[in-house]
Amino acid sequence: MDQKKHNEKIVAQFSKQASGYTSLPSHSEALERLLQLSSVQQDDNVLDIACGSGIVSCEFAKIARHVTGIDMTVKMIDEARKLQVKKGLQKISWEIGDVTDLPYADNHFSIVVSRFGFHHFLNPFQVLSEMKRVCKPKGVVMVVDVSLPDTKIEKFNEMEKNRDNSHVAALSYTAFQKLFKKAGFSQVQQDEYVMQIGFDEQLAASFPTNIEALRKMILQDVGKDELGVNVTKINEKVYLNYPIHIFCARKS
Repeated sequence: MDQKKHNEKIVAQFSKQASGYTSLPSHSEALERLLQLSSVQQDDNVLDIACGSGIVSCEFAKIARHVTGIDMTVKMIDEARKLQVKKGLQKISWEIGDVTDLPYADNHFSIVVSRFGFHHFLNPFQVLSEMKRVCKPKGVVMVVDVSLPDTKIEKFNEMEKNRDNSHVAALSYTAFQKLFKKAGFSQVQQDEYVMQIGFDEQLAASFPTNIEALRKMILQDVGKDELGVNVTKINEKVYLNYPIHIFCARKS
């Protein structure tokens, strides 16, 4: 796929999602784990790539000396600025840009983080390499995203490409491990949690290609878990349980 056309697809999709993204409670869960794993301190200079509506950036800005959030979708950055004002934070800069070619010098940031972005990248290795390049020696590179067993990736990607046409591919556990190894990271800390989202809430914040096909696929998966999100039904309400993995490495 052409990078320019894919970028246009991302901007179109997330311009529509922008206003509802931050309002999903699940998107603000487990942030404390990121702070703990990164060991963020008051003198850290943090970069949040594909920062979206600024949820992660704002959390790090409560501790770090400064946070830069970069995203290619103007409306997402507009939402990030609103969130910054709402939380009364000062130490954040927002920039519009493409994360496949970061506009920063080598060894510039002490922490570089990406959350929920890697399944949108055509070339995850290029992005991870860029994250490593702009990170200082002994600094932290952290990637947070959905990650599933190899046996469930295909069906999951089919579902997500319908729900969000800017979705490229989720990576399996083994694919992420190989990616970090290829990028030259020798030791990678890992953590995981489950992000539960009500199906109705998910639909309200999504713009599916075929909503009826998506609904059928998810409802048929109750009790089967072929999609990898352990679709459950509680008191007639359907929930998706996304397995989120945190990969955290230090640059040598």
